[in-house]
Formats: sequence, C-alpha cells, structure tokens
Amino acid sequence: MTLSIETHTTANGGVVLNLEGEVDYATAPQIRETITTILRENSVASIRVDVGKVTVLDSTGIGTLVVAYRIARDMGVPVVVTNPTKFITRLFAVVGAQELLEEPTDAFAGSGGHR
Repeated sequence: MTLSIETHTTANGGVVLNLEGEVDYATAPQIRETITTILRENSVASIRVDVGKVTVLDSTGIGTLVVAYRIARDMGVPVVVTNPTKFITRLFAVVGAQELLEEPTDAFAGSGGHR
C-alpha cells in the first residue's frame, strides 16, 4: 500500500495533514516534502498531522515527524500528531516522542499509563 496525504487549511490559519496508509522509509520523504512546502510557502499558525488512518508506522516515519516537529517549533509553528491509535501512542512513548501526540481518543488514553 502507499501513502495518501491530503491537506487543508483551517479557519485559524492552521494546516491539517490527513495521512492514510503506510508511513515508512519509502513514504516518509512525501511527508517531509509536504511539511517543508507548508513551512516555506505559507504563513501557517500550526500543523496537525492526523494519523488515524495510518496502517504502518516505522522508525523512519517517526523520525520524520520528530524532525518536522523540531524544525517547525524552531520557526514558532506548533506541530501535533492527532488521532493516534493505541499502537502509535505506544510507539511514540517508547521512543520518547510523546510530546508530539494530542491526547489519545481511544480507551488507551484512560488507562492512566498502565500497560
């Protein structure tokens, strides 16, 4: 499967990236290119990366999101990853990147961190 990236601008000047499919070594460059373009061409208030329809997320994909987060943060643009699944939430916690995550929306969020 491939990766589909849809973007739209919100009323408050934020940009939402809706990702669907596999986020891995083969598709991570698409995300990096999309976020780079957004940061270069737009006066953007924030970036929200919706991962609710992501089926695969590997270390390259996580790394790409972490680097984008840091670059955007240095530019004064907040980045948040939204709609994480239990698996994605756990991955981000394991690699120490949970600061990128919006509060999870599923039952895992209410577990109080007990796994």
